[in-house]
Amino acid sequence: MRTTARISLLTLPVLLTLPAGCDRATQPEFTVRPPEPQNSVAYLKSLCDGKSSVAIAQDITIRGFVTANDLYGEFHRTIVVEDASGGIAIAAEGSPLADLYPFGIVATVRCNGLTLCDYGGKIQLGTTPGDGGAGCIPREELARYIRTEPPGGETPSAQLLTFDAVSARHIDTRVRFDDVRFADAGKTWCDTDPETGRAVATEREIVDTRGRTFTVRTAATCVYAKEPLPQGTGSLYGIIDYFAGKYTLRVTNREAEFSGTAAHSAATRPTAGRPARTTRTTQTTRTTRTMRAGVTAATPPTAYP
Repeated sequence: MRTTARISLLTLPVLLTLPAGCDRATQPEFTVRPPEPQNSVAYLKSLCDGKSSVAIAQDITIRGFVTANDLYGEFHRTIVVEDASGGIAIAAEGSPLADLYPFGIVATVRCNGLTLCDYGGKIQLGTTPGDGGAGCIPREELARYIRTEPPGGETPSAQLLTFDAVSARHIDTRVRFDDVRFADAGKTWCDTDPETGRAVATEREIVDTRGRTFTVRTAATCVYAKEPLPQGTGSLYGIIDYFAGKYTLRVTNREAEFSGTAAHSAATRPTAGRPARTTRTTQTTRTTRTMRAGVTAATPPTAYP
């Protein structure tokens, strides 16, 4: 009896630990998810031949900076996502979209279930297209397709271009024109409908130092539509748009840095993820840390699939 008691006492700690060791349901499990495969914007756009819309039925994911939204009413129901290979306009419901997708934020877009369409020669992403291009992703479904993350201290750069250098690869990308002036100085950004008094989408011309011109298109929804154009000479930032054979510049974030004195002629360049709210009327010089899609975790991919 004495021996039996000793064996029972020695085995008791082992017996007590057996339930914990055998019950797998009580143990925490950690699932390591592989990195989500990514494709370039250029690859995504190549899937649409321009002849008909393309419903995406495969796992295609793009990742890039948000370079345009509806801040100041400039891109109504639209955001633009850009990586090193190019940019694409995404039609989306929600107002203001700038609160959901501020300038410079990194957006990952899961395209499976969305539709590519060609509108006037430009590829757009959204839902089933209508007469005005891609249909808008409903606000309640945005989180399903688009998620965001901080940009990691980087901001999207604006490529410095001359008018004659603009080509198809620049469509829906952020650019800058230096040493330009408005040919229509003294006018407002948009004309006004004489019957309704409302602003209408308007095209104005800018002129470079060689006398060449380029068209700036401003949406009627812009909050500064009825304000005067910048005076003097300066720099203009925006997204290259395209429709029916014509390239235009659409200003983003009110980034017009001119040496004239026109009221509200420019806005402070926004910090990534935080829109600008102040204005400036004189041209300034800045040094900005920029990137055209790097390779760190917080930056868009550079490789093609």
